[in-house]
Amino acid sequence: MMDNQIYEAIKLLREIRDALMNIIDQYANTTSLPLKRRIYSKQQVLEMLNMTEITYRRNLKKGLLKPIRIAGIDLYFEEDLIAAMNESRRKGKL
Repeated sequence: MMDNQIYEAIKLLREIRDALMNIIDQYANTTSLPLKRRIYSKQQVLEMLNMTEITYRRNLKKGLLKPIRIAGIDLYFEEDLIAAMNESRRKGKL
């Protein structure tokens, strides 16, 4: 019984995450900002930068990555990721 409750809770959390991502996508598409800003999720950042969870947390602590947190979800603007990569290059990390 407990396994089924955990499965249902995980399923619900995934549905909430997906709904929030849809809201964010809709907002990004309807905003009147002069520049359309691309938004990346934490998972997209991990995959794009080929980064492990441990490295991700370390970069958060160092202040290299500065997420926008919405409902506990880390989101990033493309220009912030570019700035973080440039800083890593400057320090000789990339």
